[in-house]
Amino acid sequence: MKKQALKFFVFATALTFFSGTLHGPITLASSVTSKKIDLEVMVKVNQKGFLNQRGKLFGAKNPLKIPKDSMVRITFVFDETVTSLAYGDTHQVAITGNEGWTKESQKIWMFNQQSSITFQTGQEGAQYRAYCILDCIGMEHLNNLVIKVV
Repeated sequence: MKKQALKFFVFATALTFFSGTLHGPITLASSVTSKKIDLEVMVKVNQKGFLNQRGKLFGAKNPLKIPKDSMVRITFVFDETVTSLAYGDTHQVAITGNEGWTKESQKIWMFNQQSSITFQTGQEGAQYRAYCILDCIGMEHLNNLVIKVV
């Protein structure tokens, strides 16, 4: 029995060591090849809609403004309160560009509270739209994030 436990321990240690050494070069290579982020923006997501850091709702009259020809990372943050019925809800955001592309975030919820989408902006006047793609509480308010290039 002790021999089996020792073999298992040696195997687990070797596996941990080799997976760690393989992960390092892969991580380094991906960070070296990634593009420089020009602007990072945080957007709160809850059943009331998309909000800026101060809690003001984004919408057609209050678009998220981003600079032209920039690499932008928008981080969507789960912002439901403990007292909200939507606290156990899940959101997943997609951004659609007027060039015909769509990018999706990972699902955000109380155990994975943020996810980002990175994209290259176009020329001044271009518009993008962000919306929740899951059936969720407040979905009627999660289709109004207008992203405008200025």
